[in-house]
Amino acid sequence: MHADRRWARFAVAAAGAAIFFITACEGPSALADGESSPNPDFAAFQAKHCPKLTDADKANGHLITTTAGPREGITVRPGGEPQTVLVKLCNTTGKALRDIALSAQIESNYAGEQPPKLTVERREAPDGDWHPVELVVANDYQPLTGASGAQDLPAQGTRTVEYRISAAEGAPAGRGRLGIHAVRADADPFDMEDMRGGGSGGFPLTTASRE
Repeated sequence: MHADRRWARFAVAAAGAAIFFITACEGPSALADGESSPNPDFAAFQAKHCPKLTDADKANGHLITTTAGPREGITVRPGGEPQTVLVKLCNTTGKALRDIALSAQIESNYAGEQPPKLTVERREAPDGDWHPVELVVANDYQPLTGASGAQDLPAQGTRTVEYRISAAEGAPAGRGRLGIHAVRADADPFDMEDMRGGGSGGFPLTTASRE
């Protein structure tokens, strides 16, 4: 565990700041050919207000808040079309947040004892290039592992990122929550105070049973 976190610190050495909200959709943006069009829900989603920090956010030292919509979650089918999720990043402070990267994580029991066989990609919405995301499969909180896509976030600013998720042919049925973590890329993983300042969110994710 400690070795993994040491490696993670180096893996995100050039990362930046982010905060997020979520919305799922199936349509033109879900095409897997790399030439997908902008998410049709982008404009409406971008107009949503950012929520305020909750007491729990404040207790955890979070500066990033999250909200999900328009659906509660997404379902992917083995060998089927990928599904997309918009994630809006919101800086709740009056200062720029720097060196904050994003990581994605599900729990080890998502598909029972089997590997989930999920592919996750990310792009800057509405129409950036898709980039692979390392999906962390672990029961413990590992926000630095696999973190990437860092950008500075201006004071009171927002950034919208789109995730694309697919299940391989033969992927086992699974159900759980895909957690999205925003974390300072240069944080010391062994210093909990140093790890404060990011935020966590997510959405329900299901891999459908094979028919």
